[in-house]
Amino acid sequence: MNSRWGQRFAEQFEQAHPGAGQSQVKGRALLRSGRVTDVRVSTGLVSGRVQGSRATPLTVMLRLAPLDEAQWQRVLAALASQVRHTARLLAGQVPEGLEAELEAANVSLFGPVTAECSDGRRACEHIAAVWLATAERIAADPFELLRLRGRGRERLLAETATERSRGGAGVPRAGVDPATLDPSTWTRAGIDPLSLELGLEPEPRTPAGPLRLLGDPPGWTGGVSAGDLFAPLVIRAAAWARHLATADDVGSQPGGSGQN
Repeated sequence: MNSRWGQRFAEQFEQAHPGAGQSQVKGRALLRSGRVTDVRVSTGLVSGRVQGSRATPLTVMLRLAPLDEAQWQRVLAALASQVRHTARLLAGQVPEGLEAELEAANVSLFGPVTAECSDGRRACEHIAAVWLATAERIAADPFELLRLRGRGRERLLAETATERSRGGAGVPRAGVDPATLDPSTWTRAGIDPLSLELGLEPEPRTPAGPLRLLGDPPGWTGGVSAGDLFAPLVIRAAAWARHLATADDVGSQPGGSGQN
């Protein structure tokens, strides 16, 4: 499991149920054999069905208390303070340093999980299977953990943008002393461009995501949001940049038209 949040959620099963290692092994086997279905993540609750040895699938519920509003305000403040946090979430990655910032604000994205299975057993393989399935969902999409704690993806992005615009309103930005600028760097690169090695990041799940998460700039009065207006341009520019970085013929157009 390549996500810190997913791994940490999986480890909570072991911490909550010491000595249930065999249940975890059986649960992983159930998950790998495709016998875990209908896993749904909502505020404070994960539900799932497991096809065990009986004809009727068993229902498993995992409960984790949502963060309260005061805690969510601290989460939003942390996300709004660093654009890179939300950008990494949009890329399906865990934001570096976010957990430490939240812990400093006395907020944890993890907490005690209670579990129940319709067969009445505690720490059974069915609970382990749904627990591991949830961990895999969090690993694939960190927004799933935030949804479990009380904020879905769209609401979280909207509230983060609002918090960012509110926090920046009326705050003057530090300028740069013109005397420190070197005019020779305005038209010449400091290094040979041919020496640059370009690494391609995976294409984002949300096209023009960073633009959308920033929200409208102060004073924006357009009939549409800045994100909707400029997103097509950003998406086309990103496609063109990717094409230039990978094409054998830089004179060709994305899509192979070969026309300028």
